[in-house]
Amino acid sequence: MPKNICLILLPLLLLLGMSDAFAQQRLRFTADKINGRRVGGERINYLIGNVVIRQAETTIYADSASVQRAENKAEAFGRIRVTEGDSIDITSKQLVYDGNTGTAHLYRDVVYRDGRATLYTDNLEFNKFTGISSYYGGGRLVDESNTLTSRQGSYDKQNQQASFFGKVVLTSPDATATTDTLYYNTLTGQARFVGPYRIVRSDGTIVEGTEEFIYNTRSENAAVVQGFIENQDYIITGNRLRYNKQKQLFTAEGKVKMTAKNRQIIITGEEAYYDKATGVTQVWGNPVMKRPVQNDTLYLSADTMRSIESQVAAEKRLLAWNRVKIFKEDLQGLADSLAYRLADSVLYFYRDPVLWNVQNQLTGDTISMEIHNNQVDRMRLLQNGFVISKDTAINHYNQVKGRLITAFFGKEELEQVAVNGNAESIYFVLDEKAANVMMGMNRLTSSSMLISFGNRTVQQIRFYQQPDAIFVPPHELQEPQTRLQGFVWREEQRPSKEDVLFRKAAATPPAPAGAGAPASSGAGVATPASKPAAGNSAVPVVKPAAPAATSERKVAPPLKKEDQ
Repeated sequence: MPKNICLILLPLLLLLGMSDAFAQQRLRFTADKINGRRVGGERINYLIGNVVIRQAETTIYADSASVQRAENKAEAFGRIRVTEGDSIDITSKQLVYDGNTGTAHLYRDVVYRDGRATLYTDNLEFNKFTGISSYYGGGRLVDESNTLTSRQGSYDKQNQQASFFGKVVLTSPDATATTDTLYYNTLTGQARFVGPYRIVRSDGTIVEGTEEFIYNTRSENAAVVQGFIENQDYIITGNRLRYNKQKQLFTAEGKVKMTAKNRQIIITGEEAYYDKATGVTQVWGNPVMKRPVQNDTLYLSADTMRSIESQVAAEKRLLAWNRVKIFKEDLQGLADSLAYRLADSVLYFYRDPVLWNVQNQLTGDTISMEIHNNQVDRMRLLQNGFVISKDTAINHYNQVKGRLITAFFGKEELEQVAVNGNAESIYFVLDEKAANVMMGMNRLTSSSMLISFGNRTVQQIRFYQQPDAIFVPPHELQEPQTRLQGFVWREEQRPSKEDVLFRKAAATPPAPAGAGAPASSGAGVATPASKPAAGNSAVPVVKPAAPAATSERKVAPPLKKEDQ
């Protein structure tokens, strides 16, 4: 016989040998009263009172029983107790035992105890050879810290492995899990879920999935395939999720998706973690945020994104850093880092930010953008604000700069720009009858000004103090005169939707929690100014009317009487 066939058959032959040897051991019994009868030619002993039936290490106690000597079988009733060796102890109210196979069927109020595990059921099959116990009519397994119920189940004593099927519920001190199939090791406390499952932790965190899930009920460490984790603010899904209780850390890998529970925000990426102790969720591997704005979607990407949860709504933040890019059909932008204040939907762009709206470019040391009713409402350019508006009809650039600039938006386009502190502007005057004919250039300085736009061109400028103005006719214009100091047109950097969605992932791993992120709030940022009324009569108005026809004139056209 080939050697490998012998190796396969050897365990089976040993088991059969054990069974044959055990079958030769007859059932021995004692009782207060024993009656023997022949039923159908077979000898049956009826035992009454303090019944004890023994076979090797198996002992059965009962109030009454019957023993079939030839078949080596027994049936017992009353207060039944079965002991096997030093560890197994089973009680019930009815039993059928086959001494040849070592199989006991127990019924009604069955309690199976084996070391640290106790099983409660009404229908149990126990085999002393294999050490396997099975139930089919519903059962409950309890160990030191967990309770598990199901419709069907089995327990392998040798491997301390339990299998459960049908409406399985596992309750541990900090979580409740439900599934249809569960394999549980009573020695290690490891549970393996197969099929749909749901775990609800006492802190409200939820883990749910449809494939395999491995969960250690003692360490509460877990591994999930194709599932989701739900925390205070987000639902996190991924191809593989893990949980480490000691570190209170959830991790996700592969097609990660974070969906905000109370806001229309979705963040996708390749990897993520959620640190419950700090309330930090971080995503990297080409993370992209999607948020509905107006009838469009605002896309935002960076090398790393971080969400900070808090019981105080005003302290909740979404941070992004390293190569931040945004795209909406009418709005694009770049920055080194970003902070999104969720309570009032304000985004702060840090470190050389630049935003584009149609033909307008906005820059500043820091830019804040407010979103109200799913619409971009205003932007604030903090320190060194600069707005450039390209007039494609004449291929020139209208410009505004100042210490603080607030830009107000209508449905999709820039409507007004308010400049506070060191205001400067250049705008080109067009012929009222021929829009593509330039009449000259106005260069103005003032402490503050308000500029109104319409049809993507400058329509009106108001000054809060008498401006210093100069007008230059077309034939005297020279290139340096058409640019304010610091002018840089960065159109070639303007990101497309593909640039935002399909960027390369970061070459370095993300910073650990609590380090490396941009500022998480708008601390030190002044409260946004209210949108000024269009008809403020206290403010003189300079209208871009045609200048007088004289080449010597070097100042702006005088104000009309009704505007003074």
